[in-house]
Order: sequence, then C-alpha cells, then structure tokens
Amino acid sequence: MKRWMTAVGVVLALQTAGTASVRAADFNVRGVQTQISRHALGLSARLRLRLSSKAREALRKGIPLHVVIDVDLLRHRHILWDQSIASWSLHRSLRFHALSREYLVAGAGDTGYGSFSTLEGALGYLGHISMLRLPLGRHGPLPAGGEYRLRLRVYLDIGALPSPLQPLAYASPAWHLSSGWTTWSVGP
Repeated sequence: MKRWMTAVGVVLALQTAGTASVRAADFNVRGVQTQISRHALGLSARLRLRLSSKAREALRKGIPLHVVIDVDLLRHRHILWDQSIASWSLHRSLRFHALSREYLVAGAGDTGYGSFSTLEGALGYLGHISMLRLPLGRHGPLPAGGEYRLRLRVYLDIGALPSPLQPLAYASPAWHLSSGWTTWSVGP
C-alpha cells in the first residue's frame, strides 16, 4: 500500500510540474500602436513570447520553431458586423545553431535577421515590431473619416514542425501557444 501511495504521489508531482510549465508558457500581445494612411497601415507591437519546456527542448535539439502573426484591418460599422478591409500574415522563425550556440531569428518585415546568445534575447527581438508598413494594395485608398480597428494574434505554427513531431504537438497543450485575437483601435 505504501508503494502504491508513493507511486501515485510521484505521478501527481510530475503531472503538476508539467502543468506549471505549460502555464508559464504563453504568447501575449502587450501593446499595439498604429498609424493609418490612405495606402498603408503602420504597425508597432510588443509581444510577450514564452515557450513551454517541450518547445525549448525541441529548439535546443535543432528543430526550428515558426511563429505567425496575423493582422486584420476592420472598418467598424454600428449596425452590421465589422467589415474586413485587409489581412496580413507575418511569418518568423527561431532556430538554435548548435555549433555557434546562438539563437537565430529570421522574419518578414522589420525584423530581418538576428543572432542572440540567449533565448530570452531572441524571443524579445522576435516579439518586437517597430513601425512595420503594411500596404493596403487593392484595398486602398481608404475612405477618410471611417472608424477602423485592428485584430492581431500571434501563435506557434504546429503545422510547420517536422512531420514526426506534429501528432505529439497537436495532442499536447505544451505546444498550443497562442495569444488569441486581440482588438485595438486604429489611430489616424
């Protein structure tokens, strides 16, 4: 009986430790600033990106992680639902280079490329967007005087993981890292 209770205690401790590491991992949108012109949206954002222990371990073993930032520009309407004006998906990747012992960030838009000696430095760089210009293309020029909103989310792209790892990632909450959609007012 004593052995059984000890085994149950060990299992519960491991399960609780795993749950705590999942809770410590999260993606959040901390702040957004926008500037809209007739032909483009200027976007600055602060994202907090904290990886789970499983994602950190995979990264250290050479598996690249891909982060996607989805941005939607909406025109607010009082009677009907908001109208979608334009959408963008920004793709960024994070790798660990074992030979140099550096974390490498590659991305679209303002980040370009960077190398960092710490994971926290790489995640900070990855989560910083500084006045990125998003062209409206066929959606512009925007009519003056409209009330616009921005929806933004950031998530870890599980579908970009190597095929053998994907089933495990889909089944484990440690890999489901997403900020969910947040909505922000768009300034002039």
